[in-house]
Amino acid sequence: MGVRSRSNVPTASNQYGLSVSTTAVSLTIPRVAMTAEIYVRTASIVFKRDTGTPTATEGFQANQDDIIVLNSRAELDGFRAVRQGGTDATVDIEYYTDISGD
Repeated sequence: MGVRSRSNVPTASNQYGLSVSTTAVSLTIPRVAMTAEIYVRTASIVFKRDTGTPTATEGFQANQDDIIVLNSRAELDGFRAVRQGGTDATVDIEYYTDISGD
């Protein structure tokens, strides 16, 4: 099993202040990104990683100050989120490349 490492995608490619409301949102993913960390800045969200549409009661809940880790390009492409409750949420996304060794 090889060494696995990651490098930040250039700062300009990160996504800050993505608003999450009642309509499911997806990510704007840089071409080279393979993984990401999502910081839930304000209010709770519900998310899915499989392109399914989350609802306030269907999906995984993440609360304010939680970090969501997306471990593959498929999870990046499949990520969708909606707010949970009556307040819109804001999330920040940091993208990474993923370099796996032999």
